[in-house]
Amino acid sequence: MTTFYLSYVFLIVLWLFGRELINFIEHHYTTGMASDLVSLGIKAVIMVGLGLFWISRTNAQLWIDKRKLYNGNFPTVFWIVLAMFIAYLFFLMFSAHRGFYLQHDPFKSGEFLSVTLGAGLIEEFLFRGFFMNFLMKQYGIVTANIIQAILFQISHFPLYYLEGLTLGAWLINIANVLPLGLIFGWMFYRTKNLWPSTILHCVWDSGVTLFV
Repeated sequence: MTTFYLSYVFLIVLWLFGRELINFIEHHYTTGMASDLVSLGIKAVIMVGLGLFWISRTNAQLWIDKRKLYNGNFPTVFWIVLAMFIAYLFFLMFSAHRGFYLQHDPFKSGEFLSVTLGAGLIEEFLFRGFFMNFLMKQYGIVTANIIQAILFQISHFPLYYLEGLTLGAWLINIANVLPLGLIFGWMFYRTKNLWPSTILHCVWDSGVTLFV
């Protein structure tokens, strides 16, 4: 377990430098879609690269074999939670904008694809596919889910720090991300499949980006 947590520390340090690199490139060389692809590429290289390496090295210690992480198991509970996510996102949209709202020119931000699709695909592979998958062989579902959700939350701190968020903004983000990490972890546990949590993650990020 010491090696496991040291590996996580290495991830956070590397991701901090990765975010610094993304910010530097965005501020000096790219805008729009080019910036989006740079952000997506750097994040994929770091998180997917480490995830593939760690999963291959620890496959015998994982709760679910790497060859079975993505499968066709979509039980009823997934569809119920998906419907709840969509309903809640529409509730947030109507509460904030008093009617239907769609973000104007979402690609202008330079992080549309990396947020709406990249975050879900990449983060679920690393945090549920490896971190929770490994923890499930060491602990029960409650402990494993709490630990992986905390690790997932901490991975967002480099972004909060580099963006210079206020204390209030940190707390608001934590109040959103930590429960989501628990939901995604629980969904992975219930379905033994990375697709459901990945879809939920992408739906949430896309909804917040486009409608809220």
